[in-house]
Amino acid sequence: MREIPLSSRNLVFIDVETTGLAPCGGDAICEIGAVKINTQEKIIDKFHTLVNPRREIPSQVSLIHGIHNRDVEGAPYFEEIASSLLDFLEDSILCGYNIGFDLGFINRELEKINYPPLYLPAIDVLLMARGNLPQLPSYSLPSVARYLNIEVKNFHRALEDSLLTREVFQRIRTNLKDKGIVKIEDILSLYGLNNAFFKSFQEPKLALIRECILAKVKVKIVYLNSGGRVSTFIVTPQSIQEDKDTYLVGRTPQGEIILNVKRILEIEVF
Repeated sequence: MREIPLSSRNLVFIDVETTGLAPCGGDAICEIGAVKINTQEKIIDKFHTLVNPRREIPSQVSLIHGIHNRDVEGAPYFEEIASSLLDFLEDSILCGYNIGFDLGFINRELEKINYPPLYLPAIDVLLMARGNLPQLPSYSLPSVARYLNIEVKNFHRALEDSLLTREVFQRIRTNLKDKGIVKIEDILSLYGLNNAFFKSFQEPKLALIRECILAKVKVKIVYLNSGGRVSTFIVTPQSIQEDKDTYLVGRTPQGEIILNVKRILEIEVF
């Protein structure tokens, strides 16, 4: 089966509501909401269901999301909606606000029914907000939305939060486009979870850097720093260092420079 290029994939904004914070400690999903948009950024489908978590929802948690035990008594169990959820997510790029939380719960539920974990590229919109809206007093989803003049309705329900996350994503993506960051691959590289998908498309950058180190030639690098500013450097690459991320160490006329490879937007031999 031919793999769909990242640039041609739909985006799915997903959110789960849960009985607590610990999927490995017995907490479970009680609601799932997702919104699918196409490459023209138009909504083409939605997914929403309550889920019977097979455990009590603590009253203090119900105060947060408004879902009570009576609401999920007749709801389907996760295994009853798993196939339709996976069909909805198939061949997409996932997006969510602190999406590691949502994926942790979804993958735990999949594990319980002997399904493999989700293996899809995923963008964390919280990371996008922190990287492009510096010095906000709070990076909660409603706080960021209000800062961007987006109306907040029925916060902490799964479908509504997915729709709100989509709006936040699109506002920040517009700002990124103004900086020349257009490709979804670049957004994944900058704000994706640390998985094989965005590591795989870092590899062409690393291959070129390795060649330039051996040839001792200069490269022109367009770089997005952690504050969201785009700069251009002329660099003589000297080494590649691995830590939590992968870094290029090089020389410029001003001295040594260390650049995070995932933040390199363009690189060409100078």
